[in-house]
Amino acid sequence: MAKTFEEQIGVYLDQLYSAALCFTLDEHRAEELLQEAAIRAFHEYSGRRGDEDFRHFMLQILVATYLKRRRSMGSDPLASEAVIMEEVFETRQELPGPFPPPGSSARLFMTRWMRGVWVELDDGDRVVLWLADIERLRHRRVAALTGLKVTEVRWRHYRA
Repeated sequence: MAKTFEEQIGVYLDQLYSAALCFTLDEHRAEELLQEAAIRAFHEYSGRRGDEDFRHFMLQILVATYLKRRRSMGSDPLASEAVIMEEVFETRQELPGPFPPPGSSARLFMTRWMRGVWVELDDGDRVVLWLADIERLRHRRVAALTGLKVTEVRWRHYRA
């Protein structure tokens, strides 16, 4: 079981780290969040159904772990020295909407602009925006993952 879990999480580790980094805006906190979520997922792995998508399973646990940490510690502060890796936006090919090709000056401008905007978002709005736009989940599914009402998810998504 441990080997199967390790193989499956290895496939999605970069994507999960990108999500954790965008939620927390800090490399150290993102690593801690991912580690905590992976431990929790390992304990829940034996009871999950075989037909369930592993990536979705891990994303669900990552979001739940992040929200649990937020509630216990209060909202994450958005410090100006927060580190965001450029690769999160620079290397993703499946970004929504028209986005310039990698390596172009327009892509570099968009990456810097998006990074600046991302830092200004409330951490709860970042989670909703990531799930709705990057993960392309429907508002109903985002509401189920975050524990928010569908109308609040729509409002936060629109605002973000």
